[in-house]
Amino acid sequence: MSRSSPPAFACWLLESVLPDLYREAILGDLIEEYTLRTESTSRLTACLWFWSQTFRSVPSMVWSSLRSRDCLISVSIAVGVYIAMEILQYAANLSISKWVAPTPATYVVLAPIVFLTACAMGGCVAARIRTGATKFLALMVMTTVAVLIEQKACTIPVPWWYEFGFLTLGPLTVIITPTLFGRFKQQGAVT
Repeated sequence: MSRSSPPAFACWLLESVLPDLYREAILGDLIEEYTLRTESTSRLTACLWFWSQTFRSVPSMVWSSLRSRDCLISVSIAVGVYIAMEILQYAANLSISKWVAPTPATYVVLAPIVFLTACAMGGCVAARIRTGATKFLALMVMTTVAVLIEQKACTIPVPWWYEFGFLTLGPLTVIITPTLFGRFKQQGAVT
């Protein structure tokens, strides 16, 4: 982070919740004010100001997006992609059980690979259709995994970090994979 750049995570939060129409203008104004504050005060004071603006803005932006029709469209897309992800996982698990020896150790090793691949593909498809749908898809994945952990759906004894990996890495994969592929595509277009 250079002297004139605001906290990256705060910028990402704002980019995630600001409406597309106003995103560039609002972020530009906040970054400009941050730069002026770093020149007149300390960097810490400017960072605290930027975070306070972020924390003030995020709840109202989330609430307004939930009240809009855009939210309903994003949720509908997320549900459709989630169903496709589940069908993909079911087909992969069925193929594994037919072609590979269906031992508990096989499932313990291959389940995360199948799960994270489906999450990555689902995140990319949801982001391709509508960017906001990835957040809802990640929430659906996290909720499903939490319910399955609570119901003890995994009958194979595994350590706590195995289930925790599904709970954290699944939603992160849904959100991060489209971002990474978007950056790779942008870098490829520039060079």
